[in-house]
Formats: sequence, C-alpha cells, structure tokens
Amino acid sequence: MNTAFPRPDSARRVGLIIPSVNAVIEPDYAAIAPPGLTFHATRVMLRETTPEGLRAMNEGVAAAATLIASVSPEVVAFACTSGSFIDGEAGLTRQIGAIEAITGCPVVATSRAIVEACAALGLRRLALATPYLDVINEAESRFLAGHGFTVTAVRGLGLSGKAIREVPPAEVAALVRAADTPDSEAIFVSCTDFRALEVAGALEAELGKPVLTSNQVTLWAIFRALGVTPKLQGYGRLMA
Repeated sequence: MNTAFPRPDSARRVGLIIPSVNAVIEPDYAAIAPPGLTFHATRVMLRETTPEGLRAMNEGVAAAATLIASVSPEVVAFACTSGSFIDGEAGLTRQIGAIEAITGCPVVATSRAIVEACAALGLRRLALATPYLDVINEAESRFLAGHGFTVTAVRGLGLSGKAIREVPPAEVAALVRAADTPDSEAIFVSCTDFRALEVAGALEAELGKPVLTSNQVTLWAIFRALGVTPKLQGYGRLMA
C-alpha cells in the first residue's frame, strides 16, 4: 500500500471556496502542503474580475458554503482576494460570518489573511503587485489603508478573469520587481489565481524583504486555524 497518501479517515480536511476560473490554487497546495491534510474545493461562478463580476460571484458564496459543509471540513477558506476585499472590511466580516454559520467550522479569507500575516511579521509598508484592473487595485489599496497599511506603490497588469491564470511565473516576477520600492517593507502579490507562490522564495532572496502571495498567506491562515506549524522551505519566510 502506498502510505504517501493519507487515509480519508485520518486526514484533516480543508474546504476551499474558490472562483470558478481559478486553476492555480489547487496545484499550488498539492505541491507544497504537508502530509496529513486534504483539500476539497467548491467553486463560485466568476466571469470577469470587475466590481460587478465579483459582487455577482459573491452572491453564490452561501450556496458554495452549503456544498463544502457536506465534506465536514475542519476549516474553510474563502480563497479569493478581490472577492473578499471588494466591499471593504464590513463586507469581509459579513462574508466570514455567513460562511461560518453555514459550515460550523472556522473560516479564513485571503484578505483577512494578508492583514494577519503582516501583523505577525510586523509589516506596515507594502508595495502591491497585482494582475488586476485599476478599479480593483484602487479597492484593494483602500482596504489595506483601512487596516493601517501604507501602500508605497501599486503595479497591475490590467487583466480580468481567465487571463490572470495564463501569466507565466517569469512575468509575475518581473511585475514584483517593478512594484518594489526602497521604502516598502514587503511586497504583496495579490490574487489566488496568479502564479506567484512559485517565485516568492527566489524573489525574497533577491529583494531582501518578504514577498507575500495570496495563496501563501491563505495557506498560512489555514495552518493557524488548524493549530499546526509546518515549516516549508523555499516559499518565503512566512511559510518557513
């Protein structure tokens, strides 16, 4: 018997609620998550990464939570950065509360995870690298400013929907370098459908400061909710 795969009755199950177009987060977590965890995803329809498209997607989150609850997960992650910040902290708090009420387990969300990860690392000045349209970058900057962060620079690619997942890691790395500023304490690379985790560790070594990604901080928040502390090398100091 191949013991590399945890048995279903002993694994700790994690539920993911992700945008329908997302083709990055599941491979990321399959590649780096420690043994003993299994990830189970359900999707909500996202056609375009615009304020209107994100709010339409968010209307389906309750139904997705009902579906993922049937897996009996120990923790659920709403793993969509822009969907969790588009209506600010008030909207994020409502989302988390609604998912918790349906699933009956702890819930983490990507936008909350970046705030908490920065607090854990003592970071207040962030450069922001995203694949998004300007209107989404503006909403994210407001969200971060509302939590007391100074956003030193914003660089976006002007992309939406399926186009985001098609950006190769080398282009993600170039965007991060362009977003970095001398006065930033870290760079946050936003979007769970963006291939940033693959280059985060190398960029940290190159730039000499934390490079936080959406999938990285969400997984870190999942670990915290489960009370586990695996040390994953090569994916940034937050995971190490």
